[in-house]
Amino acid sequence: MRQIILAGLIVVATTLAWWPTVDAHGQATVEDAFKRALVTWALARGLNGVISVAQGTEVAIQPAGVGVNFTPGEILDPINDLVERFSWIMMLATSSLGVQQVLLAMSSWQGLLLALSLAAACALAAQWWLKNPQWAKVATRVFFFLLLLRFMMPGIAVANQWVYDTFLDQDYQEASQELARAQDQIDELNEAVKEDRVGDADEEQTALQRAKDVVRRLGDSMSIDKRMDDYRVAAERISENTIRLLVVFLMQTVVFPVVFLMVVVGLLKRLI
Repeated sequence: MRQIILAGLIVVATTLAWWPTVDAHGQATVEDAFKRALVTWALARGLNGVISVAQGTEVAIQPAGVGVNFTPGEILDPINDLVERFSWIMMLATSSLGVQQVLLAMSSWQGLLLALSLAAACALAAQWWLKNPQWAKVATRVFFFLLLLRFMMPGIAVANQWVYDTFLDQDYQEASQELARAQDQIDELNEAVKEDRVGDADEEQTALQRAKDVVRRLGDSMSIDKRMDDYRVAAERISENTIRLLVVFLMQTVVFPVVFLMVVVGLLKRLI
């Protein structure tokens, strides 16, 4: 009965190894993760762009002869360093997922499938035809070694996707949306500051216009604190949600793949 069960497992496993649906599902999961990483990397580059524009902005307001400088770059400078490092990590995460795609393609290589089928035939022949337990044991171990190589990457991809769907998807969605809102907010603030600077560029003004300008500048100086607070809120939103996305992609592209790979290596050592 034990030999019959083992032979049945060998036949079923060999059949599944040739089944293209296994590779299609694994490729689909890695492709989805690859697209998410690209979108997040593009978001990081967009954030870096609007922050760089804000850092190069300085508005001087002189109500009643008192100078006030509006420098959002002082608030966003630490955040810009964080976003730059985040964009580099996202590039590495995207590269890691690209490597996983290549390894998935290698796991479905025809040479590996043929070697697996040959090992299955040798294991069955040694067990039922030659009836040599020693040869059957060796051939069976070789078969399961090749079988592990065949299903290692699809298994890691599916398990990794399950972890993402179960534990990380909500954090990814919320953090991505918050970063997109923060980018739009900083972009709007930059445009508002730009309009203020254009308004300050008038050279020739009448006395009435200068009086109106003094009143306008007084209003600007009163609203400068609010605008600085808006930049601070955007900076806080970026820092919090950037860390959340870093955790998501480090878990998906480093931590869990390494854990799954260690499990597979342990199984390979036992077989060897």
